[in-house]
Amino acid sequence: MRKTHNKDLPFIKDDWTGNPINKDNQYMNLDGLSARGVKDVFKWKVLEKNKYAEQRKNQRTNVEVQKNSDFLNVAEDKITWLGHATFVFCLGGVKIITDPILYDIWPLKRFTELPCEVDQLIDFDIILLSHNHRDHADEKSMKKITDLNPGAVIYTGLEISKLLIGWGVKNKIVEAGWYQSYPKFENKIEITYLPAKHWNRRYLHDLNRMLWGSFMISYNGKNIYFGADSGLGVHFEEIGNMFDIDVAILGIGAYEPIWFMNLSHTSPAGALVAKDQLKAQSMIPMHYGTFDLSDEPIFNPKEVLLELSKDRGDIKILDIGERFSSY
Repeated sequence: MRKTHNKDLPFIKDDWTGNPINKDNQYMNLDGLSARGVKDVFKWKVLEKNKYAEQRKNQRTNVEVQKNSDFLNVAEDKITWLGHATFVFCLGGVKIITDPILYDIWPLKRFTELPCEVDQLIDFDIILLSHNHRDHADEKSMKKITDLNPGAVIYTGLEISKLLIGWGVKNKIVEAGWYQSYPKFENKIEITYLPAKHWNRRYLHDLNRMLWGSFMISYNGKNIYFGADSGLGVHFEEIGNMFDIDVAILGIGAYEPIWFMNLSHTSPAGALVAKDQLKAQSMIPMHYGTFDLSDEPIFNPKEVLLELSKDRGDIKILDIGERFSSY
């Protein structure tokens, strides 16, 4: 039977006793399935024509890279994007990295560079790993980041330690279920694992055997929400009622065709809906411009978000390597 929670961690939701497990011994979303079946994949990849086919020819990313390593200095509290869903947080002298993807992930190539050399990614205290999909949990990247940071603790979801240990990762790993808080780091950084509407699979017969989720990072009266991969769902409004969120980091890419992707990813328009449901003061987009994962051209999500948010002052589109501290 799957673990429903970590018995050593507290719940932050009074009426919650652990993640529900279905009759197939799989984790479930709060409001329905996200994983698509073989028939849907066949319809998408074989029967349908990609409406963006012409735009995708010789496509180039429109994400800029600010080459520097200054963002690794913990003297200033800041958020820095490294591409896709990889962020560096420097908060109160503590350094955190999320879903570290540092290389190509076969068969996908990176369309963006890192702002610094991989070997400069040292002195991290915490590695956050939201779920087991290959564009978030990459074996080569995890081995490298843990080799560089053997003292970093990994905070992740239930059952994911099996994957990491199988790769030879020796760092301390703390798993959590939804609505559970990890041990407070240095008595100042509090991180909570929260729901997302998504799914997990790496192989043929392991659907939803490991948990997926999002993170709230709380420090000095501020709350930063890392949304990981998620479709629109009931969790966004609920999380917004549980926390006063200063910054929400939300995905805007891998959303076409919408009928296929909308259960597990948000489009640029969907991310704005999620941001408002979360009642976040500002939003940073992610999960675009680095890997070609779906039908839309790699430059499309940023273009669409720029148009949709041109009259809003609460959306901060970062360059890779750009430091953000206005929160």
